[in-house]
Amino acid sequence: MPDSEELEKKEKREFMRETIVKPPLTRKQIAKRVALFVCASAAFGGVAAVSFAAVKPFADRCFQENGMQETSSVEFSKDDPDSVSPSDGADADMTAQPEQMEQEIDEAVSEALSSYQFSADNFNSMTSVLRGIGEQGDKSIVTVSSGKQDTDIFGNPVENTGDYAGAVIAESDGEFLIFTYADAVRAADSINVRFSDGTKIAGTVRQIDEVLGMAVVAVPSGNLPEEERKKVQVLSLANSYTVKAGDVLVGIGGPSGQVHSLSFGTVSYVARNVQITDGLTRILYADISSNSQTGTFLINTAGEMVGWTSESCRSESCTDRTAAYTISSYKPILERLTNGASAAYLGILGQDVSRAMQGSGIPAGVYVTEAVSGSPAYDAGIQPGDIIVKFGTKEIGSFKDLQAQIENSASGVSVSVNVMRKGRDGYTEIPFLVSLRAR
Repeated sequence: MPDSEELEKKEKREFMRETIVKPPLTRKQIAKRVALFVCASAAFGGVAAVSFAAVKPFADRCFQENGMQETSSVEFSKDDPDSVSPSDGADADMTAQPEQMEQEIDEAVSEALSSYQFSADNFNSMTSVLRGIGEQGDKSIVTVSSGKQDTDIFGNPVENTGDYAGAVIAESDGEFLIFTYADAVRAADSINVRFSDGTKIAGTVRQIDEVLGMAVVAVPSGNLPEEERKKVQVLSLANSYTVKAGDVLVGIGGPSGQVHSLSFGTVSYVARNVQITDGLTRILYADISSNSQTGTFLINTAGEMVGWTSESCRSESCTDRTAAYTISSYKPILERLTNGASAAYLGILGQDVSRAMQGSGIPAGVYVTEAVSGSPAYDAGIQPGDIIVKFGTKEIGSFKDLQAQIENSASGVSVSVNVMRKGRDGYTEIPFLVSLRAR
């Protein structure tokens, strides 16, 4: 028989192999933990997110400096509004919980939030982070000064100057490419770009879009002192289709009327499928102070541009809020302007022919609500009420189709545009030869 010492060692070894298991949490304990998590998220989640976003441009720049320098044409990612999920971000697993569990969690959350107080320190922390995002974004902002020769009432030559905000959106082939307002460069006898250290560099107009009043200016980056050149940040263009009501945005550029000023606020409304010349877009309405004459660019908490302000997109029903065009709708045109190519201009406002309209006998396509006076479409003979069904060789079923064809066309070319026009005997297809011009 084994002695007592061997038995004792065996028992100890078996004991050491045992696993101590904690009892499972009750539903009440789970509910309390969820409530605690929600409160912590409400207080610190937003701060953590924007804090991370504040360092993103610096990290991007570090990676870009260690990577290969792009020498080809500038390209911006294209965004599809249909690819954005309509989900509000709720956890799908939570919605699958039993009804009793949901009720217990709701009660625990309500109890926890009722006793939670959002302090001044919490508010100051959040505004501090937003200010940091704005200051980081301001590294992409320059002052575009235009000089125009004129004469005073006595016939003496004078030079009128104006300062506008510009945003550096790309660096290619030794040039900074700056997105600014057309008023800053239109009919200017001289253009100077002033950087944050006061250095002025003569700029040249790459292209102008008169339809939306925007322009791209190029300046040689090599003319800037090396230390200052390293400070300049390229402002990334966001997918603005993801912006929703309630999102916090930061206004950089010249929201107060002075370049390098700053403001921030929330999006109160997003207007979708707004008719603009040759397309549909989204308009952001936000309680952010802005000055569309000096120029204001809106960035998200990741430090990316989502839009820019303009008086031309303000709605009569939203006169008390800042209106801004969204950048995603403008990326294809902006890419052409940045690369020195003009964007094609057809000159129509319209809307998709809905299923209800088709049910009443209207052909599928783009219903023309207005042919802009003096535009290529107007000069060719296209009229309000026409249905555009073909552009070149492409069948047109929606405004999205037409907008893509216009954006892919070159200015200065003639293209066949077929419309369905209603007459006494119904709709008849009529071809028009339209000479596209630059916007």
